[in-house]
Amino acid sequence: MTTVTGTGSYRERLIPAAELPCFPDPPYPAAYPCLLPDGDYLELPFLALPPNFDTAIAFLCSNQTSFEVEDRLTTYMADLIRDRQPEVVVGMPTLGMVYASIVAKKLGHDRYVPLGYSRKFWYEEALSVPVRSITSPITPKTVYIDPKLLERLDGKRVILVEDVVSTGGTLSAEIALMQKIGANVVGIVTAVKETNVWVNKLSAIDPTYPTLVTAPIRCPLFSKVAGGWIPVEGTLPP
Repeated sequence: MTTVTGTGSYRERLIPAAELPCFPDPPYPAAYPCLLPDGDYLELPFLALPPNFDTAIAFLCSNQTSFEVEDRLTTYMADLIRDRQPEVVVGMPTLGMVYASIVAKKLGHDRYVPLGYSRKFWYEEALSVPVRSITSPITPKTVYIDPKLLERLDGKRVILVEDVVSTGGTLSAEIALMQKIGANVVGIVTAVKETNVWVNKLSAIDPTYPTLVTAPIRCPLFSKVAGGWIPVEGTLPP
């Protein structure tokens, strides 16, 4: 058996409002308590970012959270996007698809439309776009839509479901793909709005796109100091 040491671990934690009556002051040693819509908190561990690892995000790893956290977040997300009256839910791979099917179900839908990074032999290159994200910034991937799913989107009110919006790279790719196929995007819901870099990225496509984005959690960028991490001024998303 291969032994690996020093890798750390991922642990999110729900904190009832009664256990945290006052929001703690920075610096935060290892995790950040994100305020939830109902007054409770979701504590997320920091993920230091390359190249210098002196900045960090509060990291939601969607496919490694507890089922309770997954249920809470998808309930908030469905409630936030319901008034957009979506007819189709589209999920972005990989981690966005953790939430997309559940959000669709909680909206009363019987299915959702998944995108994918793996090209099947019947896929068409014209129905694809390159994508970069904050966790995979160097080598771009390609996201595809199965051409057999296009009829589900034709003339429909579409919402896009993601786990996190940070740099806006993944969402920009998803939007570009929806524009290619003529889908009517009426809303975008993510579990976390991470920093505000994505606002300019989406505005470059269309100034209205940032206003379509909603999420139950907002987090700034963090900077390393003695004793932990502090929020970077001016990076809290709208």
